[in-house]
Amino acid sequence: MRRALGRGLSQLLADQHESGTSEIALDVIRANPTQPRTHFDEQSLEELAESIRQVGILSPLLVRPVGENQYEIIAGERRWRAAKLAGLASVPAVVRAANGQATLEMAIVENVQREDIGPLEAAEAYDRLIQEFGLTQEEIAARVGKSRSSIANQLRLLKLTEEARSAIANGRISEGHGRALLLAKSTAEQLEWLERILTEGLNVRQTEALAKSTPRGPAPAKPDVVHDHENPLAVALREYFTAPVKIARGAKKGTITIDFFGEEDLTRIFDRLGIELK
Repeated sequence: MRRALGRGLSQLLADQHESGTSEIALDVIRANPTQPRTHFDEQSLEELAESIRQVGILSPLLVRPVGENQYEIIAGERRWRAAKLAGLASVPAVVRAANGQATLEMAIVENVQREDIGPLEAAEAYDRLIQEFGLTQEEIAARVGKSRSSIANQLRLLKLTEEARSAIANGRISEGHGRALLLAKSTAEQLEWLERILTEGLNVRQTEALAKSTPRGPAPAKPDVVHDHENPLAVALREYFTAPVKIARGAKKGTITIDFFGEEDLTRIFDRLGIELK
């Protein structure tokens, strides 16, 4: 059974009290190649470096041994980088044995809990946990202390065009803009909307309104059907999905319609159906 890691890095560090904190030379510590965070703001690093010069590192790094007197960062790369800028020769660190999966999981937990990771970086890290280690969205949600629908929504960002993903990574558009762009029916339309967001300064609500107002082609012809709202089956389905459900019966076929209100509501319905979004 995998160990849940959603308790927080402070608790994980506390678990290591028996081995204590050691001063480890900076030059024997290397960055974590699976680090989900790829962007470190230079100004923010300089500010942290100045703080370290004044008061030192208040929270130790978490590292794992990767060879004789060689260590790899599990959590704390930003502090490690700032310590270099501050001119330190060593940093306080807790040594913990961990495999690749545990290392990636703990790095994600720290970044998410410190809000030091962008939505696309998080999505890519979650996708690695799914593809490389077979975790489900529910297991990831438990580890990082988020809802499954939140994990699903961030993973959907990976379906955006490269241009849209770059705009999110650079802070030119928000995660909310990205979710609205996913409503585009084609790559060309998504790029058109992105251009309008950037040139016209559209906010998320305006982008969502743009999506709703975009023509979707002629509406399909309505079948000659009888709506059966109070059918016991419709009532049972409404109670099961906690959502409006309509059953329309035709001469030879019929339809079941489930209404939803927003992405989270849709994800909840998929959960009830046992369908996992990827």
